[in-house]
Amino acid sequence: MTGRRGGWWGVAFVVALFVGSAMVSLPTAAQGGRQIQAFYAAHATVILIQQVLGIVALAFFLAFAVALGARRQRWLLIGTVALAIAELATNIPAVILAVANLEPEGAHALTVIEDLADGALFVSIAVFSVAATMGQVAWVRAAGFVVAAVSLLRVVMTAVGVHALDVLAPTGFLALVLILSIRLLMGRGMPRSSRLSQP
Repeated sequence: MTGRRGGWWGVAFVVALFVGSAMVSLPTAAQGGRQIQAFYAAHATVILIQQVLGIVALAFFLAFAVALGARRQRWLLIGTVALAIAELATNIPAVILAVANLEPEGAHALTVIEDLADGALFVSIAVFSVAATMGQVAWVRAAGFVVAAVSLLRVVMTAVGVHALDVLAPTGFLALVLILSIRLLMGRGMPRSSRLSQP
């Protein structure tokens, strides 16, 4: 999973996540419990497929992170593990809401938890974006910092009810993964320290 072939894992992650996100947009805690309950009842099958695809995408992401050197770089490993945990924490409430016939109050409470996990996901994306681009060329490092800043800003803005970055932040992250994947495929994506350790 290391070297140039690791770039394909990143490409697969981007494609799987893009397809999954295009299926349906989940409600947030800003909506009422009855609205949330009705939405999950009406879209249960699609939501379950979306969450399964999310798990598949996560597997691709983990393989991609290993190819980038997550086993050798502490902060990249921390960002990878944190992102994986946060992603699972967003999947689990959605699955429960899709399969369980919860009361409106329970549906709203679980959606609040899902929103908190979503915030944690973008904090972990920020950590990963910076760690994954350390040792890369200057413009890739700059892209990593921009994606991290936008991700953190999204967390803050979402907390105060502003959703202007809801599309830009995840799109920026996927673009960064795609950049790193292409560079891996071209043999240019591994950090300098990792390249020096290769035979």
